[in-house]
Amino acid sequence: MFNLVTLCAVRFKRQYAMSKTALSFKRKFALSVPVLVALLLAFYQPATASPVRTLPKFELKLVDGTVINSGSLAGKITVIDFWGTWCKPCLVEIPGYNAFYREYKDKGVVFLALAADSGTADEVRAAALRLKMEYPVAAPSWEELDLFGNIEVFPTTLVFDGKGRLAREYYGVAPGKGQNLREVVGRLLSEK
Repeated sequence: MFNLVTLCAVRFKRQYAMSKTALSFKRKFALSVPVLVALLLAFYQPATASPVRTLPKFELKLVDGTVINSGSLAGKITVIDFWGTWCKPCLVEIPGYNAFYREYKDKGVVFLALAADSGTADEVRAAALRLKMEYPVAAPSWEELDLFGNIEVFPTTLVFDGKGRLAREYYGVAPGKGQNLREVVGRLLSEK
């Protein structure tokens, strides 16, 4: 009988000690969660690769010598692709963009490719010819690129509606991007 009482007492002590430790852990955890949440909220900034929400005012000289400005895009859906001659994923998109350009150029859609950090206008022109790019290409300066916001991912593709509002942005090359771009542009055309 003594052993049974001792055994029960020992078991009770162990459970009590464990529950006391567990309770202490729960209290510490409960106190640390709000502190962690507060720290996360204090330093959290939503991910926005491009703060631009409307088409900025700009004037760019294309590599073929023509000049395009934002005023000439009024009422037109505008797709701007930020790419680089050094960017392998950007180069993969060129055949698809050629097809997109041929399909939509006569439907009120403007497609522009702005080459970032890709050399002089002559070097970009040579690359565009070598890559058989059929759509308008520009080699803007960093100051001109900055008008469009902080472009950090290449390729980045921005779609603006006929009123110059940002309708969609794409970062990188994702499966189905070309089809989704056609759907977005088709929807914008139907809303005109």
